[in-house]
Amino acid sequence: MPVTFGGYPVKRLSERGSAMKRLIALLSALAILTCLSVLALADDVIVVEDDDPPAATVSAAEEPAEDTAAAADSAVDYRSQIEALEEKYDQLEEQQKAAQAEINKVQGEKNKQIAQKQQIDNQISGTRQQISVLSDKISLLEGNIAEQQTALEEKQAEIDENYTMLKKRLRSMYASGNATVLGLVLGAEDFPDFLSRTQVASRIARHDRDLLNMLHDDLEEIQEIKTGIEENKSEVEYAKTQQANKQAVLTTQLAETNDMIQDLDQLEAEYKANKAAIDAAMKQAQAEIDEIYRMMQPSTEAYEGGIMFWPVTGYSTLTSYYGYRFNGSDFHTGIDISGKNSAGVGIYGQPIRAAASGTVTFTRSWYINGYAGGYGIYCMLDHGTDDSGNSISTLYGHMSRLAVSTGDVVQRGQVIGYVGSTGWSTGPHLHFEVRINGVHTNPLPYLT
Repeated sequence: MPVTFGGYPVKRLSERGSAMKRLIALLSALAILTCLSVLALADDVIVVEDDDPPAATVSAAEEPAEDTAAAADSAVDYRSQIEALEEKYDQLEEQQKAAQAEINKVQGEKNKQIAQKQQIDNQISGTRQQISVLSDKISLLEGNIAEQQTALEEKQAEIDENYTMLKKRLRSMYASGNATVLGLVLGAEDFPDFLSRTQVASRIARHDRDLLNMLHDDLEEIQEIKTGIEENKSEVEYAKTQQANKQAVLTTQLAETNDMIQDLDQLEAEYKANKAAIDAAMKQAQAEIDEIYRMMQPSTEAYEGGIMFWPVTGYSTLTSYYGYRFNGSDFHTGIDISGKNSAGVGIYGQPIRAAASGTVTFTRSWYINGYAGGYGIYCMLDHGTDDSGNSISTLYGHMSRLAVSTGDVVQRGQVIGYVGSTGWSTGPHLHFEVRINGVHTNPLPYLT
């Protein structure tokens, strides 16, 4: 009858050589086995005698340090962008409140209306910028959601792969009759084989621990990703609500401009009350324009000639003509187009179109309100040289915003900006000039 130990057959020592060598080997094996078994049992290791330990998927802890650092930097950069947009939105909100506070300080209904006209560009511009900031924030959030969704799918695939590996190990264990580390080691033919098997068992033990730890870490990470996605979705919904509210505010602000036209009486009153300061400011503005023309290289292109395109389609009310005004105390260098169109829509925000084809030679995108602000936001176009060798150019003032940049080539009737009330203005209008060799002239003969 074969001799057994622990249920496993043991060959007779006489068949393996010296009894003393076998005894020493067995005692050594039992000492090592005791340590290994304790470790294995503590970790609930599952081993399969005839299976090589599968290569474990790289865990998060084993990922290259540069990849982890890059991911962390990306997350910080994303959050920094969100915070910058939120800070910009809050700054614009404070500016809106400050503009409204200026209006509220004014006494009397008529004076409040005047103050409202002076602040309308600030308010509408601020609201539009807030809407734009919210659009950027929504795009950034939705982009991050898409990235997180991809990361979620990749992590889920990794979990599925490791879980499949674990199930395979369990099936193999069951098929092999619930093999253990003890069974694996005692199946050794000799001491070198025993040492080899203990190394295999040790690797399997590490693999199993790593696999289970990896699954645990992956499940925690996937939960963090899901939480992040839900938080971003909530931020998107809140930003969209803010955007809808601001769009409603913008609609109201634009509706308020509908009945606004340039108030010449108010303009005259301001002029008389601040004549010296206004004369000085306008003289400075004219000197600036003269310097621009002096520095400008006139186009050698031929002026297309003919009647110029009316710069604000559908609006023909002139609130101020070219020439002297205010009882001859002020000279107006262009015409002011204001009022409503035939449908009763006010001029504010309407597109301004190039009177003729040419090149944008100058743009100013910033402004200050009041008489010190001059033309506010404005641009100048060079239309080339006429048959007599004269350089023809036009100027468009008090815009709410520009649609072109210096150096742009534009075509007759192309949108170059939008009507506003920036600079020294008492209501929405376009100040339009025609200049010959840099000197202003009456624009009407060129337009009619």
